[in-house]
Amino acid sequence: MTLPKTSQALDIFDPSSYPTRRDEEWKYSDLSRVLRDVPKKAMVVRTLSELEAEPDGFVYFSADEAGFEGLQAAADFAMRKAHGRLYIDGNDFGDEDGYLGYQGHGEISLAAGQSLVVFEDYTGAFDYAVHSRLRFTLGEGAKLTRVVILDEPETAVSVRQSTVETAPGSIFRQHVFATGAKFQRFETHVNHAGRDAVVEMNGAYLLKDKRHFDYTTRVTHGQVNGETAQLVKGLVKDNAAGVFQGRILVEKGADGTDARMRHQALILNDGAHIRAKPELEIYADDVQCAHGNTIGALDEEALFFCESRGIPEEVARAMLTHAFVLPVVDQIEDEVLRETVLNFLENASESFYAL
Repeated sequence: MTLPKTSQALDIFDPSSYPTRRDEEWKYSDLSRVLRDVPKKAMVVRTLSELEAEPDGFVYFSADEAGFEGLQAAADFAMRKAHGRLYIDGNDFGDEDGYLGYQGHGEISLAAGQSLVVFEDYTGAFDYAVHSRLRFTLGEGAKLTRVVILDEPETAVSVRQSTVETAPGSIFRQHVFATGAKFQRFETHVNHAGRDAVVEMNGAYLLKDKRHFDYTTRVTHGQVNGETAQLVKGLVKDNAAGVFQGRILVEKGADGTDARMRHQALILNDGAHIRAKPELEIYADDVQCAHGNTIGALDEEALFFCESRGIPEEVARAMLTHAFVLPVVDQIEDEVLRETVLNFLENASESFYAL
């Protein structure tokens, strides 16, 4: 399975490859508009330190130092020494002389019956542009859980793409939490193997100021008895812009498919924008498929109730914001990562309303 033509050809050091609004997949996220200047190639150190299991039970992998080289070796080590828990540190940094550019790709393959939890932490500082491609391949009965935090600076340009190949009886779960950037896109393409394979792709975004976040997912069901579930929630304020593009394709012969997609978002003022395009394309019989999209405002009655109990308005708004995205966090099975994400979202909710 490959990314669409425009995505596959993307090279942040080649302006001719930048997709524009004329590309349907990038209609709401015009990379060519924000990346007007070609970034300078960052001097990435291509060396790997000795892998060790950290006290919290994760094997630590520095993507900024290795550029995702050696990712498979880190995953293998994690499955041997750390109960299948891998932490990817994806910090990127710019400088005062203009955009620094980072571009890399990596792969992780799980053999039949193997299990891996991957925690990807993408933060950074100053001005930079980054494009990464990850490929995940699951063997029969394998289980991969992917938890991603995107907490990048407001001046960053970030495109992170991945492809996932499942197998019969495998489980792929993805949970993405984002605060946006100057331009931030997280894109996942899944080839669903069916035959009791399960795919879950959830997410939450909290955007303020002029930040932009695009969560694009594509799932193709090609075989019988596959299951897909997706829950995405978002909050947008000021002049920020959120984009959700979710597409589930059920091909002819993929009978027994159970696929459900739901996007819920709140726009907190007139200047904010959300573009949502959930899609179901079905060519098979005997399927259970549904998709929904709801965009509204913060519940003023709930806000009034909190204030009437003596809770300051900004604190009440932060509480309601936090509560709105909690159902996404509840989907995370790993207790350590669930607590980590809860702490991240609590801080994000507080800063969301900070003056």
